Amino acid sequence: MPWPRRYPAGCARGRAGSCQREPKMSELSQHTYEANGIRMHTAEQGDGPPVILCHGFPELWYSWRHQLPAIADAGFRAIAPDMRGYGETDAPPRIEDYAHEQICADMLGLLDAIGEQRAVFVGHDWGGAIVWALALHYPERVRAVAGVNTPFAPAGPTSPAEARNANPGRWDYQLYFQDPGVAEAELEADVERTFRLTFRSSDPADGFDVLAGSHDVRARGGWLAGYPADAPRSVMLSAEELDYFVQTFRRTGFRGGLNWYRNQEVNWRWARTVADPKIERQALMVTAGKDPILTPDLASHMEQWIPQLSRGHIEQSAHWTQQEAPEALNRILVDWLRSLPATR
Repeated sequence: MPWPRRYPAGCARGRAGSCQREPKMSELSQHTYEANGIRMHTAEQGDGPPVILCHGFPELWYSWRHQLPAIADAGFRAIAPDMRGYGETDAPPRIEDYAHEQICADMLGLLDAIGEQRAVFVGHDWGGAIVWALALHYPERVRAVAGVNTPFAPAGPTSPAEARNANPGRWDYQLYFQDPGVAEAELEADVERTFRLTFRSSDPADGFDVLAGSHDVRARGGWLAGYPADAPRSVMLSAEELDYFVQTFRRTGFRGGLNWYRNQEVNWRWARTVADPKIERQALMVTAGKDPILTPDLASHMEQWIPQLSRGHIEQSAHWTQQEAPEALNRILVDWLRSLPATR
């Protein structure tokens, strides 16, 4: 699907109408690679050491549209894949095909396909979980690693499924996502409404944040239950940007992305195979002050497992940081990337 040509040349609108450099369409290219037995679609810009940008749920490579030109301008090859189950990348049918071990293997396969031994990996939401797992399990393939909103913590003695069943709290929505077909039916019934409600910023003009209601999803009867039928789109998105997500997910559905949530027990067991869960790589953690789920306090103790950790914080951003606060995030990412040792 072609991406929107959204704004006048040289200007791309972030949250609240801010202006930043628009990717020149001639500079941004699309590719399809064979990786770990699937076809993987990427959008890429720039030349230099690779920086691979991993998105979360329910997103696409397009979530990184503001970061691609900034990272390319800083002298890197910015690569944003549609992750397994999303967009133009293959979506295998089985739930177990979406375990972290498989998705990490996708990223290793992407490295092999582009002829690179290592890359800097940057991830948001579920993509953040993947990049931390890569650094933990495959440090030889990771030059450096950054999490946006998503913190790192080693696997504890209790499985996340057991812990969340006992005390769901803000993670109640993940329990709602467990039964195949249930969340799919709700989210796919009106895809435009799903994205109008789910993609909200911290700007008061947006009025509410569906993610703030993540603690009582099952009691309400669904992720979107109780929210307006005709909510306006978020101020952080143009009509064309919203439509890119809507049209893509109308075609693909949500099952691939939801299957990521259905492997938490398997992922926990795999994480527990690492005897010493330290990440010995240059790392960056970017927290967002208004994220109602991945709150900054969850990242407060990361230095004990990541000795070379740098930090960035964006107070006026909710969960969708790349799209809500692109200029602030780009400054943090580019400054950190430029600080890395020159070796590829």
